[in-house]
Amino acid sequence: MMKQLKRLLLVPLIWLAALVFLLEEYIWDLTARYMAKLGDLRAVHAIEKHIAALPPRWAAFAFLLPSSILIPAKLIGLHAIANGHWAIGSLTFVLAKIAGMALFSRIFNLTRPALLKINWFARLYTWVMYYRNRIHSYLDNWSAYQRAKRTLARTLFILKGKGRLLRFLRRANKLRRI
Repeated sequence: MMKQLKRLLLVPLIWLAALVFLLEEYIWDLTARYMAKLGDLRAVHAIEKHIAALPPRWAAFAFLLPSSILIPAKLIGLHAIANGHWAIGSLTFVLAKIAGMALFSRIFNLTRPALLKINWFARLYTWVMYYRNRIHSYLDNWSAYQRAKRTLARTLFILKGKGRLLRFLRRANKLRRI
């Protein structure tokens, strides 16, 4: 009886974890690519160069700054949702989440060497990565997670292909008008 109850409660949590991992992974990779392109701009590159050269304590400050700025934006979004403005509140929350992940991933990549010189951060990072890798290995051995990953990859491939097709058709239509 307890085993069935545990399984009944655990399965939805595993699906939720799989969904969160897939979304976080996708958003992290996508925003990291765009932020890297943004880093090609001369002014942004100069700022990133200074951030990467920061000593450990200032690197920690630079790392935490975007989160402290974007948390109020997320709270404003949640407040709007709570007051019945679900569309604008949801949009605010999601945009703040995506912007936060983009800044977080870029600044983390720039400051990681300095941050790992801070003992407590290095221990925390090791602990988080250990459990993240354990969860990933568990999910990677789960057939439903593999199917979800393949379906998401296929869907994104199709959507990107349709976007390219639409751009091609628009260009072709412009050429015919000339």
